[in-house]
Amino acid sequence: MTPLNDVPQSATRLGLPVIQTPASVEVVTERTIQEQGYRTTTDTAQGAVGVLSGDSAGAPASFSMRGFSGSQINILYNGIWTGPGDITSRWMDTAGLAQVEFLKGPSSIMSGLNAIGGSINYVNKQPTSGPVRNEIDASVDSFGSFRTHLGSGGNTGVQGLDYRFDAVGSKLNSFIDGDFRDLAGLAAQLNYRVTADFAAFAAFEYKNDYGHAYWGTPLVPVSFAGSHAVSGVVSGTAVSTFDGSIIGPLTIDSRTLTTNYNVADNATGAHDLWLRGGFAWTPLANVTVKDQYYSYQAKRSWFDSETYAFNNATSTIDRDRFFVTHNQHIIGDNADLTWDSRILGMDNRFAAQLQVSSNWITFEQEGNPDAFPADTVSVINPSPGVYGPEFPNTRNSWLTDVAGSFEDRLKITPVFALIGGVRLEQLTLNRFGVNFDGTIPDGQPFSKTWKPVSYRAA
Repeated sequence: MTPLNDVPQSATRLGLPVIQTPASVEVVTERTIQEQGYRTTTDTAQGAVGVLSGDSAGAPASFSMRGFSGSQINILYNGIWTGPGDITSRWMDTAGLAQVEFLKGPSSIMSGLNAIGGSINYVNKQPTSGPVRNEIDASVDSFGSFRTHLGSGGNTGVQGLDYRFDAVGSKLNSFIDGDFRDLAGLAAQLNYRVTADFAAFAAFEYKNDYGHAYWGTPLVPVSFAGSHAVSGVVSGTAVSTFDGSIIGPLTIDSRTLTTNYNVADNATGAHDLWLRGGFAWTPLANVTVKDQYYSYQAKRSWFDSETYAFNNATSTIDRDRFFVTHNQHIIGDNADLTWDSRILGMDNRFAAQLQVSSNWITFEQEGNPDAFPADTVSVINPSPGVYGPEFPNTRNSWLTDVAGSFEDRLKITPVFALIGGVRLEQLTLNRFGVNFDGTIPDGQPFSKTWKPVSYRAA
């Protein structure tokens, strides 16, 4: 159950608890994560009503809310958006998280572009004052998966200087042959209370995931599977991805339930590095200024055979080849102002934020110069083979974002308030690239600017 007095960062900048926020918000706390045994951020969706999640090989840690999914839901890290979730989301361990916030419904006023279905905000554990507290935990499951975590936090011995440190390593296995994921993470933060009115922080986080992927079990005709046909799962017919032929009536062959049809040298992985810093300053009793500046770097890669189809002519499985790599760099700054005042004798709180960011990403993607399918393997006990030569197309995208958000709450009575807000934004996208053969792709280079306006009232 969401604590009603929790103050979610992603729902409003007015600093209101959940019970006073006019939105559907759920907070999965650290305590819930530990009690329910949520090992990854994907698992945390189980703690929120009406939220679905999954770890597909191509878009891990993807969520669905209110009929929307993928890039229609913004994924935030301590309030920072790094790009569409179906491009940037990765497998993440929960060890370093204080909570996960689920804001359901349109929320573009908070996080901007794409937040049609809502947003999800991962909040890191924070340093604590007082004596140092150390923690260690470990787990193992029947698939041979394991997890170890070491955490520590408290005062450094220097007056006003507190710290938090978390290190985690885990291996996630499944019942599919060769399907696994290794996760590692290291996070540290220092908070320094310079005076009663001014505090600063500096944070570092590194995450790494690596593994082999499973892209599905191909469907086969009942006539091929014979007595090994699995009933009650699929029916009807399908169109071959490669030659357009009709496959069916369909079934799953029980001899292939744990078979991985990926190439032997398949690999998917990512490295993420966060550097963040900032301050909170209260120059007046009723005015607070906060700032968070950040740098984010990520390298991601997929190297697979991802599509499989039964070949009616040869009774084998046709396969493709596909790879993509990301090299992403983001720098940005979020500056916040909160001002408490009285208007005609009524309490009023005004909040504003200025966001600026520069998001650069280079894609290298398989140019697929050869006719497909790339090769064919047997249905039963296939020889995996290797990927083969690569033919990379290169695409560069540079997104600059400047946004100003304003919110206000006027308390008409002690139990009734009016709340409203608006977000003004300017997004500029520049894109250019080159194909594997040196040619320039159609329509590139190009540049486009958008100026969306988001608002809400309650």
